[in-house]
Amino acid sequence: MEKSSVGFSLSIQLKGSSMHPLRIHASIHHTAQQHPDPTLRKLITRRIEELTDHTEDLADLINIYILEPSDTLTTVDVQLGFSLGERPIDVIESHPGWYELTIVLSDDGFGVVLYIPISSDTDPHLLTICQSHIT
Repeated sequence: MEKSSVGFSLSIQLKGSSMHPLRIHASIHHTAQQHPDPTLRKLITRRIEELTDHTEDLADLINIYILEPSDTLTTVDVQLGFSLGERPIDVIESHPGWYELTIVLSDDGFGVVLYIPISSDTDPHLLTICQSHIT
């Protein structure tokens, strides 16, 4: 979802993608409160708490992408606008049911956080990227 000058949001859903991009402040907060997975709610809430001291509008610092098992590496690359497999990942954490990848994209600290489900249905290329970065 992109913020427009009049406050409306646009959502571009790729064919075959069920990924949930959170690119505006309200959608990040809504998902932290309403997502059906309690682990994911807790993870997003933690990100909000870490960043609220730095900005009033979370979208100034972060875009969040919640992937579904049906999402592929190709659809992730298209949504992000770069190849996940070729970009340095700054932080990766494993949580119950999820990998959390953080990639800082600019010197001002703006970045993306991806939540990738740990599932036998998740694209094996995505899981390989996650597993290869866990230390």
